[in-house]
Amino acid sequence: MAARSEREAHGPSSTLNREEIIAMNDHGRKVLVMASSKGLGLAIAKRLAKNRSEVVICGRNKASLDRAVGDLQKIEGCAGAHGIIADLARRADVDMLLQRTLELLGSIDCLVVNSGHMPYGTLEDLDDDDWDHSYETLLMSAVRVSRAAAAAMKASGRGGDIVYVSSAGVHEVTGHLLLSNVMRAGIAVLAKHLADTLSGSGVRVNVVAPGYFDTGRVHKRIEALMVDEGLNRDAAIERVANTNPLGRIGTADELAELVGFIVGDRARYINGTTIVMDGGGSRLVI
Repeated sequence: MAARSEREAHGPSSTLNREEIIAMNDHGRKVLVMASSKGLGLAIAKRLAKNRSEVVICGRNKASLDRAVGDLQKIEGCAGAHGIIADLARRADVDMLLQRTLELLGSIDCLVVNSGHMPYGTLEDLDDDDWDHSYETLLMSAVRVSRAAAAAMKASGRGGDIVYVSSAGVHEVTGHLLLSNVMRAGIAVLAKHLADTLSGSGVRVNVVAPGYFDTGRVHKRIEALMVDEGLNRDAAIERVANTNPLGRIGTADELAELVGFIVGDRARYINGTTIVMDGGGSRLVI
């Protein structure tokens, strides 16, 4: 990809005007977004598809996946969209996912590692099956696909971007999110390691850590409050947002814009970083 090589030609002292930066950013990418038939993953895939990119998405439900691929194909500027049925808890599926992606795209220079939600519970609530499933779905799926994608990016000589969609809980322990907290801490370490070891090959690695967003089980919680307690949507969202300084939850498009920025040329000095996007809900100072 000429645009990727052109980016590297500009040293830190080069001065680029706005049009040059946009031109560098607006180029076709070969993208894989995991767990992306709906929710945050699909929003990210749609955002990345706009810049003449060819996108592969995956999910477990064929009907949802087909609808998502159809939505992507309608986006102006999308160079192509493909769907792969894969269960991230299955090693064979994860290995197949990257292999099939390379067959479809010819190469990969942008990987977004996303996954579904893990069960709520404390140590007393969760059994070994819960831990094993979470380990495979969250942590080992990330390890396996990252290893294969990093090798492909290095071999291409063009570099690339790896972004992990984690959780704001990676910085804070939340009692009922024990499985997520433990596994996502491991992903943060993996990301930092890869940012160090891959930087010489032009591959940047970062983590986005969203708080409450209007997707998945947060969306279901809002709908349940509307039905069970007769709240209107705004009141239900306010209940879920609770003490968030902005008084609301995030939208999928807001997180997608952050990922789009991170993998673009405007952010080429961002590497090895975890960016929390939670409306200020975290009480951490740094």
